[in-house]
Amino acid sequence: GGRGGRGGRGGGGRWNRKRKNDERNAKSGKERTNGAGYKDDTDYSPTIGSNPRMEAYYSFIGLHDTRYDEESKKFVPCVTDEEKHEERKKFLATMRSILPASFRIDRSLDPTIRQNIIEELQEFVGKEMELELEIPKRSEAFGAMKHILEVGVDVVEDTKTEEENVDKKVKSDAKNSGGAETTMEAEADSAGDNEKAGQAKESIPQDDNVTIIKKKIAPAKPIPFINIMENGKTITLGYQLSVDRRTLRRNQSLLEFHKWLRIHTDCGHITRQETVSMIPPVVLNAKEGMSVLDLCAAPGSKTCQLLEVVGGGLDNNVTLEPTGFIVANDADSKRAYMLVNQLRRMNSPAVFVTSCDGQFFPILDAKADKGTEREGMFDRVLCDVPCSGDGTVRKNPGIWKQWNQLGSLALHPLQLSIALRGARVTKVGGYMVYSTCSQNPTENESVVAELLRISEGALVLEDPRERMEGLIARPGWSSWKVLREDKNRTRRAMKNWNKKNNQKMLEKRKEWEEKERNG
Repeated sequence: GGRGGRGGRGGGGRWNRKRKNDERNAKSGKERTNGAGYKDDTDYSPTIGSNPRMEAYYSFIGLHDTRYDEESKKFVPCVTDEEKHEERKKFLATMRSILPASFRIDRSLDPTIRQNIIEELQEFVGKEMELELEIPKRSEAFGAMKHILEVGVDVVEDTKTEEENVDKKVKSDAKNSGGAETTMEAEADSAGDNEKAGQAKESIPQDDNVTIIKKKIAPAKPIPFINIMENGKTITLGYQLSVDRRTLRRNQSLLEFHKWLRIHTDCGHITRQETVSMIPPVVLNAKEGMSVLDLCAAPGSKTCQLLEVVGGGLDNNVTLEPTGFIVANDADSKRAYMLVNQLRRMNSPAVFVTSCDGQFFPILDAKADKGTEREGMFDRVLCDVPCSGDGTVRKNPGIWKQWNQLGSLALHPLQLSIALRGARVTKVGGYMVYSTCSQNPTENESVVAELLRISEGALVLEDPRERMEGLIARPGWSSWKVLREDKNRTRRAMKNWNKKNNQKMLEKRKEWEEKERNG
């Protein structure tokens, strides 16, 4: 009997087999459906780029109270409700658009190889190009403002450029992002904007389910703050394309460029990385020969970016090991393995990979050094902490459906704990950057404010925007609102309600009421 309880030779094993057989028989008579409940020959339901709670929350806390003034190149307060409404529309249009692909060139490359890569890049995407895009009629492309209409209606393209920020850091509590995003609108009154935004027209469809449109895309856009100084000259190493990753991978017009990207990525000459992901390592301002800790390193794009600076290239005249090093840590062993694969392209001896909880990263300096100028282990520390990720909806549209304020409240203690450990292992006079992929002040300004309060003057907040050319960043909040669910809608209250109102309890309640009526 004892072994049977654990699914061995006893009744537990027989029961499991019986249950599996019953489930198999129950499924055998049903039609196969996909995860959304549709039949195999039916389209999946399109992702809805909307969440009333999320939109209402960010409007309520004042995200749309400031706007970017093109003349002064600064963010100014919105005076009227119309300005706030326009800012809100821009914000939502950007969040619903497709994330453009971007990459950067390894700064530790030989100057000759680097220059050849830049010249080849200009040949591929250094000029305006015309692409043919296939748009399925039965599914609404995510990021589009209007579903493509039936055959016979012209397809008009409307291109919008938005600046958004999804990165937060101790040195700059700002939200950053940039990119030209393309949306398609099939309304007759938008035809006037067609000449200004780009040329798009509908050609004869190849079949009844696909519409082909021709679209002109802009050249690759340089990212000014991803650069290197060489012989007194600034060389830009970061580029953002005008198309998303899916278009880059599948469009025949970009096939040669995609092959070129893959070859140089495998060689380690190029790293494909989102624009906002490049910001924290630049803000950290690491130098060659420094010791750097990346507390939450996986998948490793930021670690590679730091390694190019800290490890540097080996001396051309004398073969020497790099004087600086990076410790790349991640709590998840599977993600740490993915981190190792990413770092393997770099082929550098200056990186160490560890796997432990960032809240409890070992402190190896002497106890006698605590509270003195010798306290700390690393010159630079990057804390890219786990977060709700609502700033990544352009590449993870499922967040629209999953988002709620409770996620940020639950993550706040973990984020603060990791940031405190990062501050503890930072040397006196060193820098620590705190960053997330969220726009929520509960995960950003709130953590930074508590970090400054606990440190009692040992930490100083620094603004790095002056040395980051081309970065448009909103000012951080000094006050914010914290919301919670209604008391009757808390997790415990919902659990108690479900217990009291399940089928068994309802039947018992009905029997008790009948007994009461019958006396």
